[in-house]
Amino acid sequence: MIFGLSLLYWGLWLAILILWMGRFVTSFLSIYLVSALRLDEGVVGTVVAMYGFGAIIGCLFGGTLSDRFGRQSMIIIGEIGAAAALLVVSVLTDPVSLGAALFVYGAFASLPSPAIAAYIADVVPAERQQRAYVLQSWAINFGYAIGPIVANQLVKISYSLMFYVEAAVMIAVTILLIAFFREVRHLGITVSVPSAVRHEDECSVTHAEFAGIERPNHSDAAPAASVKGAMSRNWRRVLTDTPFLGFSLLMFGYFLVYFQSTSGLPIAMTDLGLGLGEYSVLLTINGGMLCLLQIPAMKLFARMGNSRVLVMGLAVTVIGYAVQAAAHSWGGFALAVVLWTLGELGTFPIATTTVAAMAPASARGTYQGVYNVVWSASIALAPLIGGWTISNFGGRTLWIACTVVLIAVTLGLKLTKGSRDRAMARSLHDSL
Repeated sequence: MIFGLSLLYWGLWLAILILWMGRFVTSFLSIYLVSALRLDEGVVGTVVAMYGFGAIIGCLFGGTLSDRFGRQSMIIIGEIGAAAALLVVSVLTDPVSLGAALFVYGAFASLPSPAIAAYIADVVPAERQQRAYVLQSWAINFGYAIGPIVANQLVKISYSLMFYVEAAVMIAVTILLIAFFREVRHLGITVSVPSAVRHEDECSVTHAEFAGIERPNHSDAAPAASVKGAMSRNWRRVLTDTPFLGFSLLMFGYFLVYFQSTSGLPIAMTDLGLGLGEYSVLLTINGGMLCLLQIPAMKLFARMGNSRVLVMGLAVTVIGYAVQAAAHSWGGFALAVVLWTLGELGTFPIATTTVAAMAPASARGTYQGVYNVVWSASIALAPLIGGWTISNFGGRTLWIACTVVLIAVTLGLKLTKGSRDRAMARSLHDSL
């Protein structure tokens, strides 16, 4: 056991860390299309959006199929397919063909996301899932901090290198998974585990506060192994779960704002005369702060309910975007990034933990898939909304609109806290 989590979890954590150290193409895609291919800003928004539309398809199938066929298969298929599609994207220049290739890339790249989130819930007891998702977020953010530095050096040589290196990282992660993981079929569901490990160690924790609910101790290595019934029943359940759908809708508003950091922000900064170097430093500040603060914040979050952490995180994010609306220099944008990064500490991992807590064991992949559809739809729509707004009204109008949306999301999360807590309690009771 390392940090109270077994090798079942840490094997996948290592793969996530390596993957995100090399995942930087989407962050620099808008700048690549504007600076290297000289595409119009409006066209760039449409082209980048195709990645998000493809990701919607990947999430829809990735989550449900991982419930049926296992987590590992979806992860491997997704990484190999994404690497191949990325190599195709690197040689295209026509906007139509680029959009089609990015659609395929988005579909494959998003297949692993719900499978990974469900896998963590499979192998980590309920009272330790918040810790597991926070550490997963730390791995992603560490990679996100390193990635822009690497990408900035690569594009000085050639933009093509950025695509080649990310594809190589995806292949390396796939090899890691094939070498150290194998499928174990148990009670109708396939669960990925390291080949050197046959079961999860017994947990010693007695209880922990999870979303404001006292959680009993669990030592099940794979709670999702009790999956029964058809995939259609999982879909019926998730699509009639009002608290979950309401939570997903609110997070959709947050994601639309969040993904302006990789779509609207670089365009707005370019319009102000700031370049790739200044933008990449902002990304590094964001990732670096999350790496430094995520683990210390984990102890604080463990003493607070999930809903309270989410509301506080959104409130700080509101302040960050309000500052960004008034920013006219790199220093102003840097201050805004610092503020909404502090808010981000309490959003992504806690939101994923909340989804895992609301999902029944038999439909974890499906729930995570639908939640990731919201994420992917935001990736698709954010460039369209940001590009159109900046083109017609300017960057300041975009940041004011983002601030208003965040205020609405914060109030919505606060008002729906009770229904979410009751849904998590029901899910816990059903799994006992």
